[in-house]
Amino acid sequence: MRLSTTARLTLANSGLLAVGFSALLLLVTWLADRFMVGHVQESVEAELHIMQAELQVDGLRGVTALINRRMENLTLNHDRLYRLEDAQGVKQAGNVDAWPAAAGAQEQSFKLPSRKYPGETEVVLQWAKLTDGSRLLVGFDEIEVASVRADIRQAALWSLGAMLVISLSAGFLLTRAALKPVEAIRAAAQRIMEGDLSHRIPARPNGDEFDRLGETLNSMLDRINNLIASVRGATDNIAHDLRSPLTRHRSRLEAALSNPPSAEELQPWVEKHLADLDQVLATFQSLLRIASVESGLLRQEFAACDVAQLVQDAADYIEPLAEEKGLRLEVSVMTGLPLSGHRHLLFQLLINLLDNSVKHAPPGSSIRLSAHADDTGWRLSVADSGPGIPTEERLRVFERLYRLDHSRQTPGLGLGLSLVKAIADLHRATVQIEDNQPGTQIIVTLTKS
Repeated sequence: MRLSTTARLTLANSGLLAVGFSALLLLVTWLADRFMVGHVQESVEAELHIMQAELQVDGLRGVTALINRRMENLTLNHDRLYRLEDAQGVKQAGNVDAWPAAAGAQEQSFKLPSRKYPGETEVVLQWAKLTDGSRLLVGFDEIEVASVRADIRQAALWSLGAMLVISLSAGFLLTRAALKPVEAIRAAAQRIMEGDLSHRIPARPNGDEFDRLGETLNSMLDRINNLIASVRGATDNIAHDLRSPLTRHRSRLEAALSNPPSAEELQPWVEKHLADLDQVLATFQSLLRIASVESGLLRQEFAACDVAQLVQDAADYIEPLAEEKGLRLEVSVMTGLPLSGHRHLLFQLLINLLDNSVKHAPPGSSIRLSAHADDTGWRLSVADSGPGIPTEERLRVFERLYRLDHSRQTPGLGLGLSLVKAIADLHRATVQIEDNQPGTQIIVTLTKS
């Protein structure tokens, strides 16, 4: 069975706490044990010094009497060892019958198994050679050390158990609370998958990382909704605008089956079919171009662009067409710093705007193309004296295959401004349509990235 994220995080946190807590307990136990053992060692040394001081005051008789008093006052819980022997090794006092072999030749501490608590603890011993040649042995057991060690071990086990219970409970509650926004995102995604495309992920303004994730996902869903609406609208427009040339083409082919064109009629007949097919192919090619721009992949091809030179190149390209229609092209270009962008697409943007103006401007009028730079970027403007765009239509003209009523008789596919909008969005630019009184002024604002 696969554990949930909440369970895995809870167990992981509890495991880390348990490891850290256990390490801390081991350290505390080791320090306490070391302190207690050191305390026993110091007690043995202190007792040995007391015996040596007694020797200086009362001699061997005083030391013997002190040892006898110590042995009479032994408690039931402690095991203490004493042995006083003369220079010949004869025992004078104490409860150790023979000098331990483990004592060695040096006056240093050593340990022996406890006689009172065999297998449970040990006795720390130390001996010293007295001034008259006799030897004195003193030993204290470590029963208190063993007792404290057992108490610490028991307390550690209880503490570890309590810590695990608390950490598991608190960790589960905290993790579930922390992952609650993830569940909200999952539930929202489920509702959207079930068809409720208007549903959005709840997000608090100026919230935490999950709220910012929710805002990003909501923006993505809005973008997807707009793309779906755009595709739906494009599909309707394609069905409307492409039905006519395809229907005419089919009708002509059917008519040609029953009444083939004569040799004189064949060339214009073929030219009409080619014109219809070219219109269909151009429409689909433009739609694919817009889709490629809207994908955002072309942003990888951005490079530094000389906008002033780009505007001049666009003016040089469109000027012969304007002169052919009796239009004056006025160009105002201000020098400025290069801008990061896709040069070919920006050139296409300007050509589409200028081409629209050339198509709709009355003969004898002028088209103004300007480009001005400031600290934030570039402001491109194309203005004409044509029929203009009604205020209520200014958003719809960017839709694919959408054409104004007065443009129906003008050659075109209704995709020029759609491509302009797609290129502007790719460059994170804004496109505004304003009244030129008369005519239209379209302003594209490119900001520095």
